[in-house]
Parts: sequence; structure tokens; C-alpha cells
Amino acid sequence: MNLEYLTKDIFDGLRGTNVSTIIIDQSTMLRFDGSYFTGIDRLEQLVLQRDGITRVTDWGYLPNLTYLDLYHNEISILPTFRNESGFIFYPKLEKLFLGLSGLTYLNSNFFKGLDRLHTLGIYVGDIYLISSDVFQKLKHLRAVSLVSRNHRIVRFERNVFKLKLLESVELINMHVDVNEGKPSSLLKSCTQLRNLILRNVSNINANDLLKPLTKLENLKITDGQVRSVPDSICNMNNLTKLSICYTTVSKWNKANCSAMRVLRKLELKHNKIIYVNPKLFSQLLFSNEKLKIDLSNNPFVCDCKTLWFRDWSRKNAGRLKNYKIYRCFSPNSLGHVHLRNFSLSWDYCENINKPSSIAVAGVIVAVLAVMFVFTAILSYTKRWSIRLCIYQSLVRKRKYKALVNNGQYKYDAFICYCSTDVNWVLNKLLPIIEEENHFNLCLHDRDFLVGNDIVDNIVDSMQQSRKVVLVLSNDFAQSSWCQFEASIAQQKILEEHYDIIIPVLLNEIPSNLQTKRLGILLKQKTYLEWPNDEQYEEMFWERFIGRLNANDIDNEI
Repeated sequence: MNLEYLTKDIFDGLRGTNVSTIIIDQSTMLRFDGSYFTGIDRLEQLVLQRDGITRVTDWGYLPNLTYLDLYHNEISILPTFRNESGFIFYPKLEKLFLGLSGLTYLNSNFFKGLDRLHTLGIYVGDIYLISSDVFQKLKHLRAVSLVSRNHRIVRFERNVFKLKLLESVELINMHVDVNEGKPSSLLKSCTQLRNLILRNVSNINANDLLKPLTKLENLKITDGQVRSVPDSICNMNNLTKLSICYTTVSKWNKANCSAMRVLRKLELKHNKIIYVNPKLFSQLLFSNEKLKIDLSNNPFVCDCKTLWFRDWSRKNAGRLKNYKIYRCFSPNSLGHVHLRNFSLSWDYCENINKPSSIAVAGVIVAVLAVMFVFTAILSYTKRWSIRLCIYQSLVRKRKYKALVNNGQYKYDAFICYCSTDVNWVLNKLLPIIEEENHFNLCLHDRDFLVGNDIVDNIVDSMQQSRKVVLVLSNDFAQSSWCQFEASIAQQKILEEHYDIIIPVLLNEIPSNLQTKRLGILLKQKTYLEWPNDEQYEEMFWERFIGRLNANDIDNEI
């Protein structure tokens, strides 16, 4: 029956008759008034689904009603099933289905008077909290189904399912939380449970949740966060039906799993199974001849690893449900080819896995080539670090004389600078320091010995210099040679135990251009900053000459 609205006298003609079932679907009655049905005393089943009901004003009195379905509605107001004087409106009600909305919690008051109720299904809508006593008055309750809206958080108080006769629980579309306990402890008191359905349920560890449920006969997990078949299933010696679908399960190779021997129906469809063979799936599953298996809609890869299952499925097609739609997912050339029809042979697969001598030689050559290229790139990018390490190693082996001088120096200072800063060195530094103040400086453009190795020139010149002047600039920071010279100078400090470095900062160096060594140098040492104003140059040179004149003993570290 499909009605837009109900009037109080609409069922007058049914009163006193033998009508046992009334179904009203997709009407717009908005409210349910049970008094409209009063007098239809033989009524046993009343179904009002998708009727837009938002409130129940009166339950009426139906003495023989055993089945009431108000599912797919959004009821936010409803009275209790027993009034204050103790009168029960539906004394024989056994099955109840409600669609709720706008309510935030459920407790035992909702179901007072339903002493015979054994099946309860609730679309919990906006309900956030389900109290521990919500089902405790329902002594005959055997099956509970709870469906949430949009995967909302539903918080259960502890022991909410602690019912002696409870055999079936269905939880759908929710994020489970448990007051003062782990979400996986939700069903720990349901040791007699026979049927469990979990569909799109999150925040639980499936293996822990299932451990106490050793008497399960039917288990269905769909759209959950399950990545593998829970090991605790193997302790369910009564399990005859197992369905794990729309998950990322790809194998089930648990050894000595007793549940595999008693299973009669196994659904693993719509998962991530690409291969089926005795390595990925226990032999117990294939040897159980009474077991029907559904592996449809998995992304099978049709290659040599699938030959075993292809041949087994041809011989045991009767045990595979939906076998007609078992198709290759990859490679693309075999896309949509039925699993039993892809034509690779065992001989081909055995030979293809044997590497030829040419292939082995090719792999070796390729590996050596990669190693050579990698070594060449590493040697080039780290060449200055390598040279510094070689120098330090030679010092330790005494093949090189360490940068220690007996006090007789050829130069007052070794000038470490970038070629782009040569104008400052020639036009500013030399006239003041060498020509006017008669210090002897070492410049690589002028004083390095022609024909000698450049590293030898740097090491020898620093060894013969009392001080090392670092002319710091943006170009200096980006020059590998300059960084190498600075590293040698810092090594000399460690060997002679004197601070011989005089940093001169020609321009500000951005932090992103500073190497780790250069950054530490600028933070730990007082540097001389070249002024942009000529009137301050005289002060700069006075400080520079003072640093140059300082005795080594004054800078001992």
C-alpha cells in the first residue's frame, strides 16, 4: 500500500477482520499513530518503510503484533512501549526494526515492555552513545543489528552485548569506540555468538575482536580495515561460512588451521588476490572437498605463477562459485581472458626461469657499468673531501709531513681567495700590506711552483705561512678549490694548536650558500668585514695588520 497520508478512519473497514499483515511503503505520513490500527486484533506484521516518519505519537494497542518494521525512517520522537501504569502496547512483539534520527543516545528506557523481543534492528542515525543497560531488560534478545550514518563514531559502554541468549550481531558503517576499554573488547562477553557481520567498521583489531568468539558459525567482514585473514578464525571449529570481501586480503596460508577443515562456504571476492597457489593459500582449503569457494572479482595476474590454479580450477570448477567470471586482470594483452583459457605452458615457464649465460654476462656487465658510473660521479662530487681525507691519511702514515713549522716561515700569510676577487687582492690588499707595511704574502697566481701538483702547492705554501687569510665572498662559498683550501687551513689549526686563520668578509654570504664548515667558521670566529665606505678603510687595515702581527702564542687553542 502506498499512501500520501493517513486518516484516523482509514482502516475502519479492517477492524474485526482476520488481516494479519499491513505494508505501507514510500508514503509521506510524517508521523505514526498506532491508534489508527487499534481494533485490527489479528494483525501480526506491520511494515512502514520509507514513509518519512519523524515521530511516533501513540503506539496504539495490537495484542498479536509480532513484527514491526519502521526502518528507513528518521524518527526523533517516540514513546516507550509500556505506559506508566505498566500497560504493554505490543505484548507479543518479537521483531522490531527502527529508523532513528536526531537522537544522541540509547538506553533501556526505549525498550521497556518488550519482554518477548528476540530480534532488534536499529538504524542509529545520529546516536553517539549506547549505554551498557540498553539491552539488559530484553532477556530473550538473540539478534541485534546496528547501522550508523556516514561512518560516524558510535561509543559503546562496556558489556553492552552481555546477553546470555545473544547469537547474532550485525554492525554496519561505524567507527567503534568503547568507554574505558579497547574497541576490540566490544564482544568479549559474547562467547555464545553464532553469527557476526561487520560491514565498513573501523577502529577495531579484527583478530583481537574475534578471539573470544570460538563458537561462530557464520562470519562476514566487508569493507573493513582488514589486510589479512585474522588468525583467530582458526580456533572457530564450528565455522561453516566465512566471507571477507572488499578488503585488501591477498592470501590465507595459515598452517594447521582447523577451521579450514569444517568450512563449507568461503567468500574472498573483491579483494586483492592476484595469485592462488599452495604457497599463498593453505592446502587444507583445496583438500576440503565439501568447501565451496568464491574468488570472483579479484585482479588475477595470468602468468607462470597462475598455472597451478588454472589447472586446479579446470578440474574443480564445481567448487568455485561464479567461476564463469574469473578473468585475467593483467597483463593487458590477456585482459578479460577467462582464467581457464590463458595458454601458457609449463615447459615455457620452466625454461623462461632459467637464465642463459648471455643474460648472466649481461647482468654482470650492467652491474659493473652502474658501479663504475656511480663511483665516477661520487668521486667527482666529493673530490675535495676525498683529497682532504687522503691528505689526513698520509699525515697519519707520515708520508706527508704534517702542517707544523719550526718557526721559520717564508710568508707572513697565505691568501686564500676566489679568482673573481683577484682585483680586490691586487688593488687593495697588496698595496697596503706588502708595499706599505712590507709583509710577505703568498698568492697562488704568483707564488705557486709551476709544474707541481696543485694540492702539493697548497699544502707546501700553507706550511711555509704564519697566517692564512680567507677572503670570503659569494664566489668563495661556491668554489670547490677555496673550500678545499679552507679545510686545509682548519686542519693546520688542529695540528699546530694555534688559531692562524684571519677571515675577511668582502660581502654578505646567504645562509643557503654557506657550507657546514663555512657556517661554523663565521659563527665561531671574529671576522673582518670590508667596509663599503672609504672613510672606514683605514680602520679596517689597522685591525687587519694587528691580526697579522699577533704572535701565534697569543692565539693558542
